[in-house]
Amino acid sequence: MAYTAIILAGGKSRRFGRDKTLLEINGVRIIDIIVEKCRPVFSEILIAGGDRRDFNIPGVRPAPDIYRDAGPLGGIHAGLTESSNEVCFVIACDMPNFYLPEVKKLLESSQGYDVTLLKTGKYLQPLFAVYKKSVLRHVEQLLSLNINSVLRLYDTVRVCYIEIPEQRVKPEYNHFFNINYRRDYEMYMNSAPPVLSVVGFSDSGKTTYLEKLIPALKSRGIRLGVIKHDAHSFDIDIPGKDSWRLTQAGADITVISSPAKIAILEKWSQEEDLFRLTGRLKGKVDLVLTEGYKRDKALKIEIRRAAKNREAFCEDAELFAVASDFALDNKAAVPVLPLDDAEPMADLILKFLEEGSDDLSRTGD
Repeated sequence: MAYTAIILAGGKSRRFGRDKTLLEINGVRIIDIIVEKCRPVFSEILIAGGDRRDFNIPGVRPAPDIYRDAGPLGGIHAGLTESSNEVCFVIACDMPNFYLPEVKKLLESSQGYDVTLLKTGKYLQPLFAVYKKSVLRHVEQLLSLNINSVLRLYDTVRVCYIEIPEQRVKPEYNHFFNINYRRDYEMYMNSAPPVLSVVGFSDSGKTTYLEKLIPALKSRGIRLGVIKHDAHSFDIDIPGKDSWRLTQAGADITVISSPAKIAILEKWSQEEDLFRLTGRLKGKVDLVLTEGYKRDKALKIEIRRAAKNREAFCEDAELFAVASDFALDNKAAVPVLPLDDAEPMADLILKFLEEGSDDLSRTGD
């Protein structure tokens, strides 16, 4: 089935004080980040609300307001009217943390309902919800009566409420975090994506395990960044190639760009702090996996292989889980999962990301 994503961007940004659609994270507009997150799932992406404004994003169309100054309900109406598909996902333009597995859960649960939305504790998420074109006439009835409340719509249509656990995180790490005020933006800019470090003794199989874990997490809709720690100097460029020659000539930063990928080669005088390093990936990934960084405070997945090491590598307080090919002698304080199968670990990580924990964001010295 084909779906449409409707990004609401017609607000006045009065609380923030300037146009929020122009806010950037690491040089990329938040609205572009939301569009790129949506592309894997949605065949059509609309930016709804306000005037017929063109954000110059390839493959994205505007859906201007038909009912002026009608708030989010007017934007939902404009998007549904413009949509080519029956089933539409609606999201506000100031929610950079939104989590694609939760979007898929909404879409999968929408059959037989006009509106499908999440409920976290006592709070509803009306601007992170699935709406069908079948609600259009009900929306128009409300707007014609100057009723702009999205919640009033739920009194007249079939609604599915999906209850999910409240996230145990700081506000700026919450999946439904809205950037309403300048202080919200400042908090977000001082945050970094969740981090899990895969650690173990030398030759325990850390890279081999990551090769299994990465596709398992990707199949669950999680966008990943991976950082490999090297205690020594390294060079990924190829001697004799043009980029290598330019770097050797004295360039402080060399960028290699193609339609498929970008590489940035930057000289560095000292090792970068992991928190600052992962902060560069903010808005682009849901989770950062590292290989190494055993001395950092990030939670760790410890690799234990009977042929290499039977003793513990980390303290219990540092651990998220253990992946082992043998039964541990003592009772572990964290889950012990099979080393040859990364699927159980992927399920555990998915659950942890959905429920949230500040432990996943503890990096730095």
